[in-house]
Amino acid sequence: MNYIIILIVSAIAQYFLPWWVIAPISFAVGAWRSDSSKAAYFAAAGAIATLWVAYAAYLNISSGGLMLEKIGALFAESLKFLKNMPLTITFFAIMAIIGSQVAGLSATAGYHFRQLFK
Repeated sequence: MNYIIILIVSAIAQYFLPWWVIAPISFAVGAWRSDSSKAAYFAAAGAIATLWVAYAAYLNISSGGLMLEKIGALFAESLKFLKNMPLTITFFAIMAIIGSQVAGLSATAGYHFRQLFK
């Protein structure tokens, strides 16, 4: 259930607010509903990774692949090792790792915050 709550609330909030709104949402859900630290982390990390990858795939498909070409060219100039890697997999993996770490650690912090007051 935490996965669904974080996914839906974050999707709505990110439409109007900046990307880092995932941190307070994950923190609040982790403090409110999580049963364990591990469950809080994986629910939040999975929800945000799913949300960001799905939205990026939507944007990439709707732009005809132009988004990945521009972002890939931006990073490939400064990071030479990226020229030999497929842009789609690399871009989605980096994005999912960053989002899932922020959300997962925030939810874990929320769970431990709640444990302080028990």
